[in-house]
Amino acid sequence: MRKNEELKVVFSGGGTGGHYYPALSVIKYLDKCYNKLDVIYFTTKGRIEEKKLPTDFPKAKLIPLNTKGLERPLYNVRNINRAFEVLRDKRKVEKIIKEFKPVFGFLTGGYVTVPVGLALKKQNIPFYLHEQNSILGISNKVLSRWAKKVFVSYEETKLNDKFILTGNPVRTPENEIPRTYLHGFGIKDLNKRCILVFGGSLGSNEIDELMYRVYKKEKINNYIHITKNQEKFKQFPNVFTFKYIENLYELMAVSDGVISRAGATTLAEIQFYDLSAILIPWKGAAENHQLKNALSLQKKGKVVVFDEENVEIDRLINFLNRIQPKNEEFSYTPKINRATESIVNNIL
Repeated sequence: MRKNEELKVVFSGGGTGGHYYPALSVIKYLDKCYNKLDVIYFTTKGRIEEKKLPTDFPKAKLIPLNTKGLERPLYNVRNINRAFEVLRDKRKVEKIIKEFKPVFGFLTGGYVTVPVGLALKKQNIPFYLHEQNSILGISNKVLSRWAKKVFVSYEETKLNDKFILTGNPVRTPENEIPRTYLHGFGIKDLNKRCILVFGGSLGSNEIDELMYRVYKKEKINNYIHITKNQEKFKQFPNVFTFKYIENLYELMAVSDGVISRAGATTLAEIQFYDLSAILIPWKGAAENHQLKNALSLQKKGKVVVFDEENVEIDRLINFLNRIQPKNEEFSYTPKINRATESIVNNIL
């Protein structure tokens, strides 16, 4: 611990929770280590990091950038203007960090990080990357040649000695959570399996349709289902629907299984809380990274991957019914997030 020291750090990464939450986890860990942590966070306009950081870490100074992601296919003529936006933002970032004088930068992916990384390189300030997926995203691929270290979540992502396997930082409860936490979501019998169902931040009609078929056949388990189509599931007494749950990771800590897409943060939380899971990767994910993430996790056991266009309902239900439920006396005890700890120790 370096409680008596001051630390200045530049962060960037966002557009999705997958990029934002690892950065937030590192910020909060550093805040515990240092007496004074000064943070500038370069954000994507209107996206999750700009909306949530003022609440999650009010001391951070937010600076939005105009950089936008590349259009597909990559030879799209509109990408010429987007390249100029990167250069304009790079100059803006250079001026800010020249005055701020950070010790290092920590970037977690998303197109907003490109001008930040280039500006840090120009100012000879070391920066570090974190990749949540099993394959490098475009931004991290571009910046990795100048990064001091690249922290990765999967063994197969390591390309050379600069790449360090740390895992993916996740949000963790700071206090003990008893199984009775489920009462607040309508669950009465705590000895029955509780399965969380969700389709990512935008929801998923495909998962909603699939689960409708499951609920018609399977009446034993309890389900907490996040959906925009709540009316659709009112007929099922063992299904409790919500449009949104703020701290979903707290529910994961005391639940038994998950049915979801295969975003990087979700998979990291499934591993951290040691949950069984049915994964239905979203086919629209860039470079098909959700499928690659899911297949990588499937090798470790406790997870089965389904194609959304070809789900065997009976096989899915059989998998659910083999999950060992926690009993009503269970209580989650807070534990250290080793991924965050490893990243910070490697940097410091």
